[in-house]
Amino acid sequence: MWIVDQDDRAVAAAPQRIARRLDTLSGETQASAADVQQLVRTSRDLAAAARCDFVIESVVEKLAVKQQLLAQLEPLVAPGTIVASNTSTISWAHLATSLHDPGRLCGCHFFLPLGQAAMMETIRGERTRDDTIVAAIGFANAIGHLPLVVADAPGFVVNRLLVPYLAEAMHLLTEGVSVDVVERAAEDFGMAMGPLRLLDEIGLDTALECAWTMSGSSASLVVRSPLLVAMVKAKHLGRKTQAGFFLYDGQDQGPSALNPHLAKTLARWPHPSQPHTAETITWRLLTPMLLEATRMLQRGSVRDAGQIDLAILCGFGFPESRGGLLYWADQLGAARIVQLLGTLDYLGARAQPTPLLLEMAQQDRRFFEPAIAGRSNGSKELADLGRNRPAGEQRES
Repeated sequence: MWIVDQDDRAVAAAPQRIARRLDTLSGETQASAADVQQLVRTSRDLAAAARCDFVIESVVEKLAVKQQLLAQLEPLVAPGTIVASNTSTISWAHLATSLHDPGRLCGCHFFLPLGQAAMMETIRGERTRDDTIVAAIGFANAIGHLPLVVADAPGFVVNRLLVPYLAEAMHLLTEGVSVDVVERAAEDFGMAMGPLRLLDEIGLDTALECAWTMSGSSASLVVRSPLLVAMVKAKHLGRKTQAGFFLYDGQDQGPSALNPHLAKTLARWPHPSQPHTAETITWRLLTPMLLEATRMLQRGSVRDAGQIDLAILCGFGFPESRGGLLYWADQLGAARIVQLLGTLDYLGARAQPTPLLLEMAQQDRRFFEPAIAGRSNGSKELADLGRNRPAGEQRES
């Protein structure tokens, strides 16, 4: 395997970082940088990709940058080489214009925390060939990830649900809710980590690019955050700069303290006097995800409720004990959800029940019924399927 980066420090640090990550995952000190270098080679020269039959770009989430890289990459690799992108939200129709052979392009979208989120969104564009998707599925299986094949739409599935959730966490901060309270509400619900810590891991600049891309794709998807813009302008980008919502002492360590710059930034906004409790904060965080999931079902951009729950369980850190977002919603019932949304009417359109949700409440229907889901198997069974996926054929990447 080859890792190519123009940053000398990133190239030099790659073997040590991979070794530390392997040790963290195994719980033992086994791997060394020398061991890693037997399997992973590094280079600053993009031509090193010519040795590979499967190439994944993971540069900054900007269309022009990705288009330029793909255009440079294509003439360097063999005609049969698969070219993939780890983009979070950019449309495949735009990326494909960079290649003479767009059929070889697909998406391989990974999730944080790396090594723990065992799913890879495999994105098929309109011109992606079947053999390209087959190769991507084989690659995912070979590295121990569940391949979830999804259609080309801004945010695909996971980020279409994740970004509104993260935006709502920042809205709560501007309303005077503390970082600790927001994080605790998410963690007490069972999330793998709080939304603000997750933003730091993703990178606030990357999150901002994703938010703007997705905001332009749907009038009903409200994800813009002035707080996020302010943090990016101040170059507090998260772990990568050792300062985001939290401060960090090292690349592979957890947060060391709350970032004092955040309080100064939040002081710019007057805090509306909304009655916040632990329950309402949790409900505020979950509402944007739930409403967007119903919009995805309405549009037919996902196959069924099971696909949404599988995506959010394996790619997001949603608690398995809840069975999945829509499985959990079924336990509440659509009528109760509509009632709870009524308590958030001060949010306006952001908490407006969707036509699908209203219809389900009136007819006492659930997401995991044939009329909605296409099949009635629960999300827990789908999560088990992900954990028991078969091993695939090894490929060089």
